[in-house]
Parts: sequence; C-alpha cells; structure tokens
Amino acid sequence: MNEAELQTFQRLIRAKKRFLIPATIFLLVFYFLLPVSIICFPKVMNHPFFFGMTPAWAFAFAQFAMVWALGGLYYLKSKTFDRFAGQIDKEGQSR
Repeated sequence: MNEAELQTFQRLIRAKKRFLIPATIFLLVFYFLLPVSIICFPKVMNHPFFFGMTPAWAFAFAQFAMVWALGGLYYLKSKTFDRFAGQIDKEGQSR
C-alpha cells in the first residue's frame, strides 16, 4: 500500500469513526433510557396520556423509528464511504 492509498484509507476510517461512534452512543443511550425510565419513574411511564397509550409504549415505538432513521442516515453516509473505498481501489489498480 503506497502513501496515497494509506492517506485515503486513514481518511475513510476517520470519516466512519466520526459517524459511527456518536451514532452508537446515541443508540445505546436511547435504548437503555426506556428500562431506566420505567424503573426510576414507574408512575410517569405508566400514566395514560394519549388514547390510553402510556409514555413507555410511545418510547418503545419511538425506538423502532430511531433505528430506521439511523439506518437511513448510515445509508446516506455510506455513499461517502464508498467513494473513499473506490478511490483507494483506483489508486491500487493504477500501480
């Protein structure tokens, strides 16, 4: 691997880390917030507020939406990652 390929690869890894680390932290915090909220605030989380739906159920359904949203964001960011990978491949084939 020559210097140009190495620099492009390092840029790819940095770009992926800039997206994946905050996204993973957000996902884990959002995921564990539901059981923690149910344990710490059981009356609030079990009090019906909208057609008998409780905040616990609303939060659980929001987790599905959050996973789809993060998946969509990753899909959009993956185009950038693919450009970096294509550039690395092109630099490797030109040798």
